[in-house]
Amino acid sequence: MESHLDPASETLPSRVWAPRRHHWWIAIAILMACASVVLWWNMRSGNRQGAFTNSGEGLTNAPAIRVRTQSVTSRIAPEWLTVTGTVRPELEASIGGKVLGRVQSVLVREGESVRRGQTLVLLDARDLDASIAQASANLRASSVGYSNAEVAARMEASLSSSRIAEARAKIAQSEAALEAANAKLELVQAGPRRQEREQATLAVTQARSNLTLADSNLKRMTSLYRDGAISAQQYDQYRSQFEVARAQYETAQQGQSITDEGSRTEEIRAAQQAVGQARAAVQEARAGLKSAEASAMQAEVRRQEIQGAKAQIGQSQAGLTMARVARSYAIIAAPFAGVVTGRLADPGAMASPGVPLLKVQGGALRLEAVVPESVLVTVRKGETVPVHFDALRNRSLTGRVVEIAPQGDAASHTFIVKVALPPGSGAAPGMFGRARFRTGSESQLLVPASAAFRRDGLDYVFVVDRSGIARLRMITVGAEVNRNVPVLSGLKPGERLVIDGINRIVDGSRVAAETR
Repeated sequence: MESHLDPASETLPSRVWAPRRHHWWIAIAILMACASVVLWWNMRSGNRQGAFTNSGEGLTNAPAIRVRTQSVTSRIAPEWLTVTGTVRPELEASIGGKVLGRVQSVLVREGESVRRGQTLVLLDARDLDASIAQASANLRASSVGYSNAEVAARMEASLSSSRIAEARAKIAQSEAALEAANAKLELVQAGPRRQEREQATLAVTQARSNLTLADSNLKRMTSLYRDGAISAQQYDQYRSQFEVARAQYETAQQGQSITDEGSRTEEIRAAQQAVGQARAAVQEARAGLKSAEASAMQAEVRRQEIQGAKAQIGQSQAGLTMARVARSYAIIAAPFAGVVTGRLADPGAMASPGVPLLKVQGGALRLEAVVPESVLVTVRKGETVPVHFDALRNRSLTGRVVEIAPQGDAASHTFIVKVALPPGSGAAPGMFGRARFRTGSESQLLVPASAAFRRDGLDYVFVVDRSGIARLRMITVGAEVNRNVPVLSGLKPGERLVIDGINRIVDGSRVAAETR
């Protein structure tokens, strides 16, 4: 080229040649600058990325680079479905009060850990304390009323029993008196019988004989007394026997006279009146029994009063229990161990039933993944699944399926599957994650992950041809599994890949394969 530009061979004037030579030097400088830039880029990007700019000319005659290769084979590999989800806690509650009251104090702040049963909020409970005092007083009054009713019932029962027994005794007594009066009336109306007359005559005869004997003895004793043969005491004894015999004789005579005379009208009338009085006494006794039995019904009323007083005690106890339960609502405690995620009220605010004051989350963290219904049949409770979080620097975890929603979304035909995360995973509620569920198995072309590399969003491998030349080829890969990547397109079974040493070769490099 320089021979053609030799100025000595040209017939042009020197003023014409000077500009042309100047232009050639500029072009050469530009070419050298471009070559320098290309060289610098290759040195900076490395041999592997230089493969995108080198055509491989001049490399086939270079010494072979020793690399490790592996033939592409078809393998049965698991088929996976990647689904997205959100991290949520196992337990989540909006804690509020059940009674209307002013917030006295809030004992926790956002981010604080709480244990189960720990007091979180205190409400003003002076009116509730007054309700407890009133309910306690009502219970004491009911207890006193119950005791009084029992005492009154016992007294009434005892009196009723005594009255009934007394009335029955009076009935028996009056009925016996009536029978005696009737018997006497019959006797008076019938008059004396023959045996009674004979008995009365015999009594007179016996009394007369006793009197005659006593008179004879008295006369003899009188003579002896006058003679001083007996003492005055003995004489007085026989005289007394005489007086008794004479009185018995006179009594026997009167009895015989009455027997002989028979019953008088006055005696019959008196016996009839005695019978009437006895009958009236029986009726009065029976009326007394009815009155006593009526009093026994009053005892039943007393027993009913006891039941009412007992029910009143139960009502008062229930009122006291309700008052104490309402008082317990003034102390709002944590339902489970967790972390306070929201504080929605401060001291002085009014707490209303159903209005949340705090938000607490607790329990294990779970990824709630949205799974299509078409693959739900392959998901099993208790199985382990890989979980991936972009926010944790692409950290992968192993979770466990703990719950499958029994009902899905009719619009999207999806179900919620909850995957428990291991402790210390670093995930936080609300974080986005992906879970991979195995849906079956399929035949795939698996290549070692070390054989593929990525540049500008595309995946490449080096394929060694029959001449031992490494050729760059673009492929499409799936998700990496156990240090292998499935090749979806770009390769065929039987082709050899460079799996080790790809950083030392470029497209068109001659390689010495160490087949694996």
